[in-house]
Amino acid sequence: PLDRLAGRVLAAPVVAERDVPPLSHATMDGFAVTADDDPPLSLAEGRVAPGDDPPEHEPGVARRVATGGPLPSGADAVIPREDARVGDDALRSIPVESGANVVERASVVAAGETALNAGRRLAPRDAALLRDLGRDAVPVRPRLSAALLATGTEIYEGREPDRDSETLANLVRAWGGAPALAGSVPDDPDRTGERVAALATDHDVVVTTGGTGVGRTDETAGVLGEAAEVRVRDVPLRPGSNTTVAWLPDSGTAVASLPGPPGAAFSSATLFLRPLFVGRQRVPTLRGRMACDLPVPDQELTFVVPVELVDGSDGPERETVRVVPFGHATSTVDLYGERFRPRRVSTCARLAAADGFVLTDGDLRADDRVDVVPYTAVET
Repeated sequence: PLDRLAGRVLAAPVVAERDVPPLSHATMDGFAVTADDDPPLSLAEGRVAPGDDPPEHEPGVARRVATGGPLPSGADAVIPREDARVGDDALRSIPVESGANVVERASVVAAGETALNAGRRLAPRDAALLRDLGRDAVPVRPRLSAALLATGTEIYEGREPDRDSETLANLVRAWGGAPALAGSVPDDPDRTGERVAALATDHDVVVTTGGTGVGRTDETAGVLGEAAEVRVRDVPLRPGSNTTVAWLPDSGTAVASLPGPPGAAFSSATLFLRPLFVGRQRVPTLRGRMACDLPVPDQELTFVVPVELVDGSDGPERETVRVVPFGHATSTVDLYGERFRPRRVSTCARLAAADGFVLTDGDLRADDRVDVVPYTAVET
């Protein structure tokens, strides 16, 4: 149904069975005319309203038409009422060009044209077009089911909370998927592998969190590497480098292994897990200006820097957005002072105070122009 299409993926193309709009119509109250006619024009009786059948147009004649009313057959322009001078049953007005104040027939979509392609992630704005096309519903692909499994003996034994699964469940749901909380497993590669394999039989995607570091107990990535065709691994990114995305060919299930710290898990999910649900889409960015210097570690890595956006309209060049690194000494939460420390950011669950992130592979300087990815753009 059209009232539930947002976030669903179109299963088949939508081909228009009719022109939209089906008739040329006026965009303003006024007078339907032929642009080549010279004033004065005689006035026809009556007024064409939305839903009326279009009358025949007579050369040298103007006819009153309401906004949304169909254009008389043969007319090609509408003179706005406020520009018209009427007297002695005749119309005198300024010249008008052909097509002025008119929406042409089939200008939105023509019969036989593909209006929406299969694979499109539907948005609320698509409902109006589908209604114009006479559709009450469209075929959509089933929601991808995602099992969310936390790893770590400390979580399994209840000594530490699972800080990731609920966040990921909300993200998956926002991306159009169907999340399922699958509990936790201890730091045991055999048990982890068995649990992942079992979940893969019932789900399209299995997501594990934790166990991705280089310690003795951090063996989740190794388990996935042995059991699956690895597509992403050892990404030069901080936080979020210890991310693995793999494919289980037997079940056709995607497996994503994300780092356990909540900031790192969130960054990895938005960058590497999201495309599994919404496809590879261009993510909109905001242009802003750095409010301060931000040195980053001297490593050949790309850093994910959470940021806050503040009004900069009082600046010397009247920038509309100033960008403050979240966690910097000048931000609402001081995590690392004046030098970016990705490990501290990765463990912080207060990303709700940030507005988005900037990707950089080098130091940022005050007044540098940067592209900010708003969290609202990757949380949907």
